Amino acid sequence: MSVLAFWQATPTSLDQMPSVHTPFLEYLEVLFVLAGVLLVAYAALRIGLPRFFGMRLPNNGPIQTVARYPLEPRKTLYLVNVGSQMFLVGTSENQVHYLTPITPENAAEILAAETREKARGKDFRQVLSWFHKAGKADC
Repeated sequence: MSVLAFWQATPTSLDQMPSVHTPFLEYLEVLFVLAGVLLVAYAALRIGLPRFFGMRLPNNGPIQTVARYPLEPRKTLYLVNVGSQMFLVGTSENQVHYLTPITPENAAEILAAETREKARGKDFRQVLSWFHKAGKADC
């Protein structure tokens, strides 16, 4: 019995090792766990959610939405390309209205203007100067 008490009282190599649970290591552990949770959330939103709700990215099928123009919170105009024809369609909260066909000449002009707008773009400096000029006009 005394041998057992002596054996328990003697320090082992594990008892002599210092603790490695410093605040810095605990902080790193929390950061790694947070990164893992964010990675799982990103994967769920990017991969799982579209599959769950059946949302698909638009493919190159016969029907394409060329342009979208919101009028009000639930009213939007769409420029839709079906095969070689183009149509203007209006949507509201619970209805879709066929408005008018777009002639090939107008369609080419609209598409050319859209590509120019995408290519031109505005950087922050241009937008800021526009606001600055508008502020001077009000004085």
